[in-house]
This record gives sequence, structure tokens and C-alpha cells, in this order.
Amino acid sequence: MPKYLVRLSLFTLLLGALPVASIGVISYYIASKDIEKKVNEGNGQILLQNQMRMEQALKNVEMGAVQYVNSSLVSDYLDDALTNDDFQTIANLSKGLYNLHSIWGVADAHLINMEHGWMISNLGFTSMEDFTDQNALKDYARQSKNLFWLAEGSDSRPDDTTEPTASRGMIRLVVKLPMVASTSIPKALLIIDMSHNALESDLAPNNQWGSLFVLNRDGEPFLTSPGTGRQHERILQHMPKGDNAEGYFEEEQKAVNYLVSANYGWSFVSVVSIGEITKESKKIAIITANVCLIIIVIIAGTAFYGTRRMYKPIRRLFSIMEQFGGETPSLKKKDEFAFIEDRFQALFSTRKQMQQQLIAQRVQVKEHLLLKLFMGQVSESEFRFKMETYGFAERGKSLGVLALQIDSLEGTRYSESDKELLLFAINNIVAELLPDGCIIGTLLLDQSQVSLLTADADEPAEMSAYFYEMAERIKHKLHELLQLKVSIGISRPFHRYTDAMDAYSEALEALKRRISLGHELVLSYGDIESNPGTAQPSASWDHMEDYMINALKSGDSAAVYDYYNNYVSSLLEKGVMFNDFQMQMIQLITKIYRLVHQQGGTLDGLIGSMSVVNRFMKLHTVEEINSWFKTVLLPPTIAFLQGRIDTQYINIAHQMVEMIHEQYDRDITLESCAQQLKFHPVYLSRVFKKEIGVTFIDYLTNHRMSMAKLWLKDSQMKITEIAERLNYNSSTGFIRTFRKAAGMTPGQYRELHSKMN
Repeated sequence: MPKYLVRLSLFTLLLGALPVASIGVISYYIASKDIEKKVNEGNGQILLQNQMRMEQALKNVEMGAVQYVNSSLVSDYLDDALTNDDFQTIANLSKGLYNLHSIWGVADAHLINMEHGWMISNLGFTSMEDFTDQNALKDYARQSKNLFWLAEGSDSRPDDTTEPTASRGMIRLVVKLPMVASTSIPKALLIIDMSHNALESDLAPNNQWGSLFVLNRDGEPFLTSPGTGRQHERILQHMPKGDNAEGYFEEEQKAVNYLVSANYGWSFVSVVSIGEITKESKKIAIITANVCLIIIVIIAGTAFYGTRRMYKPIRRLFSIMEQFGGETPSLKKKDEFAFIEDRFQALFSTRKQMQQQLIAQRVQVKEHLLLKLFMGQVSESEFRFKMETYGFAERGKSLGVLALQIDSLEGTRYSESDKELLLFAINNIVAELLPDGCIIGTLLLDQSQVSLLTADADEPAEMSAYFYEMAERIKHKLHELLQLKVSIGISRPFHRYTDAMDAYSEALEALKRRISLGHELVLSYGDIESNPGTAQPSASWDHMEDYMINALKSGDSAAVYDYYNNYVSSLLEKGVMFNDFQMQMIQLITKIYRLVHQQGGTLDGLIGSMSVVNRFMKLHTVEEINSWFKTVLLPPTIAFLQGRIDTQYINIAHQMVEMIHEQYDRDITLESCAQQLKFHPVYLSRVFKKEIGVTFIDYLTNHRMSMAKLWLKDSQMKITEIAERLNYNSSTGFIRTFRKAAGMTPGQYRELHSKMN
């Protein structure tokens, strides 16, 4: 048999039997010697519990009432003379009253505006005159307190009745509005009536130990425990007068305990029959002895069974630990816990190794916390709490943010594909370059390297100079090591960690001024003019955009790039800010997007991006935007539109040919075709010549001459009739045109074919 199981069985038997026997003997001795004292203490506890429950319920009602009357819902309409037409306002006020009904013990609530004479209650919106007791309202208004309770008993039943029902008096809370006003005539009253049934049901005495009463300041009982009649009310008349908090006295073979509430002045009274107490104590002694014997027998019989079940988890744990290593001879001499302890020591050693691995991952955790700080997703208290955990440097008197961006990779040994790797290297260099007491943390954020710095300087100018010195040191070091052109934006000094998000935006805003100031700069947001002039949109820019769109429509790639270069140059010459430059370029992208959409394509699909605008907004310099337009956006757009133009030319030319074949005998012109096809005549002339190979007039003339030859051969129509049918004004003009096309007159042509037939 396992050693620990034997020890557990014996301990369980002793632990159960000895206390039970001791408790039985001691309880009987105490019950016989100190029964009166214990009853008093028990009754005192019952009174205290009932007092606490009652006062807690009243406090809940007071709190709900105060919250309601102090809410903007009540204060905003307290001075209004509401009518039935103010349905929404009444509904909102009624909703607040209904919420008071959800508080335990509340039976009814009235909001009475004494200044304007309206009342809201369970019955809805009525006049103040509908309140049942107008005199009571006047009495309430004259009270010196703004919040008070009223408790009144009822004397409607004879004194000798033994009917087991509670007194049906009144328990009411009155709140004068406004509560802060020091006037005897309030504007309104909030009256809350409590439910007798609820409060009486909350009194929880044991009927074998007597009855409970609650008396008001005048000594009148207004609440009794359920099942209690009025036969004890004569005893209550002997209650001592005064402000004693608690006490005890005997009257008519009854033990009376009372407790006076300091908050409300109400008395909680317990009346117990002394004879019943003695009788119950004997029963308790007998029952206690029998129960003790039964429990000891049960414990003796079930100790072994219970301990075996309790031992099962230990045995399972022991079996699991055995799988990680066998028992040594020294452990076999001890119990199972010695072996389990040895296995746990091995687990703790493994835990220590895991902690060391987590420390190695602290850098990633710190960067994640900084990212949440710059995104505004962490509170001040949370960041301060985690600073020590993650090993951040202690902050000085002020903080600042540096945002570093690569100006351009042109003229360097790097390509665009190296940009992310370069930013990673820059982040490491900055972290090592700056002193430990100066830098709180660094990270890469949206194509920028961001540093959160701290210093002990007090003056803003001194802080700005210090951050500027750090930025210059970083810029020169990167140029020395990587030969990179970078610019750094500096935020204004700040003092709260949660202001880091705004500071990061300030640093980025400072970097945007490179569009007019150049590259390889250190720009401080504090040095930027607060209201820099914004260049007004120029009408010439719209014309340049239209010229570029027309060039795209015609598929002229050279003209597209010329117009684009002139457009960008014009924007930069006007000295526009970077944000305005972005907006103008987005406007141009929108027009290109609309043009591609009209031709049945999508700009996102052409450049292989889910969102062209989102991709554009990630560009931070004019050079990046120019490069993106010329290498990513315009080439596929031009190729797509050129393909659409070729297809469009063919369709237009075929439509014009069909119109000639159908309308050759009418007054058809290039202008009439343009009107039907909704194109300019010059554009149609160029398209027709390009696709058919001849001009529109030549093709029309040739087709008419072909029809004339057919009619001359196969019909007896006169030459004048043919000329008229082909829409010639005179036969002379027809003959001249026919001779030019066929080399002979129409008559000669008919005569020649007649001889051949």
C-alpha cells in the first residue's frame, strides 16, 4: 500500500472525528451556560443584518434618485412648462422614472413640477392637482432638507387583533429640485414610494426566535416581519427614549433587543419569547449529540474510501512524472511527493531557459508597444506600467519625435528593392548611435524610421536645439556609412507619452516641406510658419490636364509625357505645398481613371494594384511621385488606350462605309456622318483615311460610279434619271464625274456593253 495513502487515511479520520466530538461537547456546555447571552448576540446580528439590508436598499434608491434629478434629462426641462404636445420630452422623462422602478423595493415614483403644475407618474403626464395629497406637497416644500425619508405607521386596526399582516403605513423618499438651491420653495419634487411587501419580505427572522419590527422616529411601527401580528406592540411602548444606538430589556417574559439607525433614526426591534429559547436549547443539545455520533461513525467507515479517491489525482500525477524519469533508490524510501518534487525542479529549470528566450524577443515586443503608442492605441498609464517591464529608458522632462525618410536613391548604388533593407539598417544605426539616456525607442513605420527621444532640458528652445543636434548627427553618420540622402523631421517637444501620435504627425508634416526647400535637410515643425500660404489652383493647370487627357485619347505617348512634365514643372514653379501637390496629382489620377473606365477598363487592373490612390499616398517625395507616374501609371495606361483607339478606328470606319452603302442616293456628307456618330468631322476624316486608304469623298464617288455602271448595263434608265437618283444636281456634273472615273461617257459605256452582249 502506498505510504502517502496510509498517512492520508489516518489524518482524515482524526481530522473529522476529533473536531466533531469537541464541537458537540463544547456546544452543549455553551448552550446550557450562556444561552441568554448567545440569544442576545444572535438577535443583535439579525437586527444588524436587517438594518444593513434595509439601509442598503434605501441608499440604492437615494443614489438612483440623485442620478436621475442631476441628469441633463431632468435639469434641461425643469424650467419648461410641458404640455401633452411635448411627447418626446415626456417620454424621455418617463423613461427615467421607469428606470427608477427597476431598483429593488420601489413601488411608485412621481416627478412633480410645482412651478409649472405638471406631473409625470405611472399614470403618464397629468396635472399636479391629480396628486392625492396636496397638503403633503406643501409640507414637503417647507422641509429644510432637500432629500429626506418619511415613514408613517397605520392605526386603522384595533390593538387586540392578532391578524398576521403588516402595518400598511407609508415609506416615502422626497427629493427637492434643484438640490443645490437654498430656497424653501422648490421648483419640483421627486417622490418615490417604497413597496411594503418588498421591504417586509426582506426582513428575515427565524419565527422560532421571535418577531422583528421597524419603528420610525416617533416610535410607531411601520414594518414588521412576515407572519407577525400586533400583539407585541404593547411591549414596544416600553422602549426607552433617547438616542441609544443599541440595547436590551425584558418585559412580559419577552427578551427585547433594539438597534437605532444613525442614518435614518429608525429603530430595529426583535421580540423573543424566553421560554421558547430555553426549550429550543435542549433540543439543540440532543440533536447535537446524536449528530456527532452519527458523523463519527460515518467518518470512521468512509475515511478509507474517501482518502483513496483523494489520492487518485496524486497517483495520476505521480504516474505522469514517472514517464519523465525512473525512481532512484533514495526516492523509493520516501513518499510520492518526494519524487514529484524532483520532477518539478526539472520543470523549473526548463522554465528558466524559456524565460531567457523571451528576453531575447524583448526587442520585438518593445517595437510593438511603440507602434501602439504612435498609433494612439495605448493609454498613458499602460505605457508607463510596461516601460520597466520591457526595459525602456527612463524619460526626462520632455519628449520629442524624429521621423527620417530617404530622399532619393538616384545616383546611389542602391535600387528601390533595397529600400526596406536600408531602412532596417538605418533603424539599427540610429539605435546604436544615440546615447541610451536620450533614446526611448526606435521603429520602422510606413517607409519612415521613427525615434522617440527624451531630454532633461526645461526650455522649449533648448529642447529643440538638442533634438536638432541629434538629427544632424544621425544625418551625417548615415551619409558617412551608407552614402544616402536623407531628411529628418522634428516634432515640437511634449510631455505626455500619449502625445506621441500627434508629434509623429508633426514630424511627417515637417518632412513634406522638402518640396520647396530641397533635400538632405533637418526640418523642425516649430520653425514652419503656422499658416503657410496655399497656392490657389490655376486655370492653366486644368488646361494642361485636359491637353494630357486628349493626348491619352489619341494614343500620342510623346505628347503625354511632354504635357505631364510641363504640368509638374508648373506646379513646382508656383511653390505649392506638398499636400496641395498631392491633391493636384490625385485630381489628375481621377481624370485618367475616368478615361480608362469609359474605355471599359480599370486603372487598378492595369497597374496590378488593389487601390491606385492608396499606393500613391505612400509616396513621400516629388521624385517618388514622378518616378511612379512615368514607370508605373502612364506606360500601361497608354498601351491600353492605344489598343482601344485601334479597335475604335476600325469600328468607326466600318460604320461610315455602311452609311455610304445605305445612303449613297441621298445628300450624305462627312458632316452628316459626324452628327450621327457624335464625332468631329476632322477626326472622322482622319480615321476613315487611315483605315480605308482613301478619303470619304473619293470612296463615296467610287461607290456611286459603281452603282451607275450597274444600272447602265442592266437597266433602261435614262442617264438623267441615273444622275438624279445618285443625287447629282445636273446630268452634266454626273457625266463629267463618270468620264473621270471610267474614261468614257455614260452613253459610250452603255453602248460598249450593249455590243458585247
